[in-house]
Amino acid sequence: MTDGVVTEVLRTFFVKYGKQWDGREALRVVGKTPLEAAAAVVKDYGLPCEAEEFVKEFNALFSNQ
Repeated sequence: MTDGVVTEVLRTFFVKYGKQWDGREALRVVGKTPLEAAAAVVKDYGLPCEAEEFVKEFNALFSNQ
């Protein structure tokens, strides 16, 4: 159940930047800290934000679910 919520939050977040979450980073972020995982996602998808901002916004969206 958590995976589905995470996927939906990521899709919502990515729309803000005109991107689409396709899950290609899912396996690369397993076992990383939230900040390390965010940095990998931000870099791989070319998001115009810092990893810290990604974590902050993701957490806010996630807590609203």
